[in-house]
Amino acid sequence: MRPMKLASVVLALTILGSATTVLADSAGRHAPSGGRGAAGAALTPDAAMAWTHAADQPGDEDPTGGGRVAADAQRVFFLERGKLTAVMAGTGKTLWSSGAKLKAPLLASGGRIYAMSEDGRAVEVDAKTGRTLWTADKPVPDARKLYANGGRLYVQGTQVAAFRLADGAFLWKQGEFYGDLLFAGHYLLASSVDSGAYSSYELHAIDVRSGKQAWQLANESLPIDVRGGIAYAAREQTIMDHALLTTLDAIDLATGKIVKSRVYNPEGVNPAAVVYYGPGQLMLQGDDVFVAYGHVAYRYPLNADPSKVRPDVYVANQARGLRYAAGPYDGRLLFSDGDGIYGVKTADGARVSYNAGLEKPIARFDLIGQGLYVAQTDGALAVVDLATGRPAMRVRTGAQVTGPTLKAGDMIIVQAKGKLLAFKEPAGLSAKRAG
Repeated sequence: MRPMKLASVVLALTILGSATTVLADSAGRHAPSGGRGAAGAALTPDAAMAWTHAADQPGDEDPTGGGRVAADAQRVFFLERGKLTAVMAGTGKTLWSSGAKLKAPLLASGGRIYAMSEDGRAVEVDAKTGRTLWTADKPVPDARKLYANGGRLYVQGTQVAAFRLADGAFLWKQGEFYGDLLFAGHYLLASSVDSGAYSSYELHAIDVRSGKQAWQLANESLPIDVRGGIAYAAREQTIMDHALLTTLDAIDLATGKIVKSRVYNPEGVNPAAVVYYGPGQLMLQGDDVFVAYGHVAYRYPLNADPSKVRPDVYVANQARGLRYAAGPYDGRLLFSDGDGIYGVKTADGARVSYNAGLEKPIARFDLIGQGLYVAQTDGALAVVDLATGRPAMRVRTGAQVTGPTLKAGDMIIVQAKGKLLAFKEPAGLSAKRAG
């Protein structure tokens, strides 16, 4: 019996669990190792910190701090005692400090930095000088994420509000959406939950030029890809569906009409013969469709009839509770159970373990270039080579990691509770190299 599908987070995963470690032998098979990788961690060199800087802590309502730091190729921007502060990424030298009583989220885009005032108004600041360029006249309660797209700033809070980037003029507001927003052509795509007699998912398309809803479609997730005027979305299961095979719907972006549906059934399930069956997790890369169930993933050609082709099969370590976590990324699918991270190469199905440098359960991980940056629940950050699975270095933050690991120039920035830490990106990990 498969539980209802949970939303997956691609390239960054927030999970908790207890420890188990497996290592790959030369044939690609997995054999248990002792402990969580303490021996590997003990041999891993500590990163040399280039600089550290005090930073405002996230509140209880924002435990992961996803938008509390922004960066461009040269600078890092963050909040310190309510002021927006810019430092050089390479040295940590303070360039400027601006404003007062500012709040997250932050966004760096087009030579500008965006933050929120204490009363919920978006603020635009020149990234080079720190000069405030405008403050929006309309507040947005509970802002949690900012987007800049097509000459507009979008503030996502209880509702989504659009402002003109040129001067901060309010344009429109819409809906109560959860999760991320997706922009394609003249449309903003977003998901909502309709809590009627039973909860169901709705996909919405908003025309960004007018702020009016162009269409909505029931039981569809946020698209996993948009190309050629077609949005590809996974069909969502409702409480009324005792069994739903994994279904990828192709939706006309202009009309919201489903123009083609592809049904994937790699496990050969007869829906009429099971009490409950839920869909797998769908990923789309190029002309390949990946469908993941637990520790197994299947690859199909996008333009083939799924019932008439034999999929490629990728099997990760069979640790209890293992499920898809990220990818395809650099020719690998990643799986995790909160205790460890396991990869499978899409070229040949070979397995790679990423646990030699881990000692504690995983809080989150991020993929940057060829590096896997694994934050553990004790505040330690393990840096692992994605190609080999070998630990490259570790960072002892001395505090809980509160947000995603970022890259600015050739520096890696770690967000820990009450501070930022920066170190040079390990040699050889700066670019993806499939293999």
